[in-house]
Amino acid sequence: MRGRWTAAVAGGLALLTAVTVSACSGAEGSAAEKAVEARDYVALGDSYAAGVGAGNYGDTECKQSKDGGYPQLWVKARAATPFGAVTDATCGGAVIDDVQFNQLTELDENTGWVTLTVGGNDAGWFSVLQQCIFGDGATCRTSVDKAATSFETTMPARLDTLYQAIRNRAPNAKVYVVGYPHLVADPGKGGVSCDSLTDAHRKALNAGADTLDELIKARVAAHQGFTFVDVREAFKGHEACTGEPWIHSVRDDFSESYHPTADGYQAYLRELVAVTG
Repeated sequence: MRGRWTAAVAGGLALLTAVTVSACSGAEGSAAEKAVEARDYVALGDSYAAGVGAGNYGDTECKQSKDGGYPQLWVKARAATPFGAVTDATCGGAVIDDVQFNQLTELDENTGWVTLTVGGNDAGWFSVLQQCIFGDGATCRTSVDKAATSFETTMPARLDTLYQAIRNRAPNAKVYVVGYPHLVADPGKGGVSCDSLTDAHRKALNAGADTLDELIKARVAAHQGFTFVDVREAFKGHEACTGEPWIHSVRDDFSESYHPTADGYQAYLRELVAVTG
């Protein structure tokens, strides 16, 4: 079973009933209409959305951070203007189909806010990382190029289908699609040893991240009510291979490798707040 948390936030109302009374000569009674006040929040996506790397996980399958991922941080940041119900459907390792067929059931007309990070696993990013960490520069470049070609040809239509499914299920929601950072410092700008990642590895990995982010950004722009949240600039100077990294390098728990640290998720929060208020 996928891990998730659901909370009712004090003062939040999922449904507002408005009654309109009209009176005219010879008419009696009143008419009542239900007006949806869409204030619920649903978090969707993969390990970057679940908070992998921040620690304090609520389960071993999806590895949702209880308090360190950007969805949890965003809920806390909105204490003055709370959401209605809050549901975290994120799961580490999720791909687009997982979101579409397993996570979207949490959406309905009362959903006013949705955040989503997904696509990295569809691009085979975990496998690419392994190839770059344990292979030479040529192997890394080939792996990145292969992944980029794959998601450039198949992901646009799949993302469009996902985004339309989100809109169909949550017609009143504002949707924030949150991207991925560069994982490592650009060549010549790190100054810190970073496992086996040479300048060639770093260049290839960051080029792959740019291809993925730009593809997602372009598809988001085609859907009304969707906003892309770009975090690449926020992480600049704090990638892995820097003196103060907000991205883990290789960890004993390999699933946390090349995921944001607690400080990294704070950077995610700042960028999300900048576009949502």
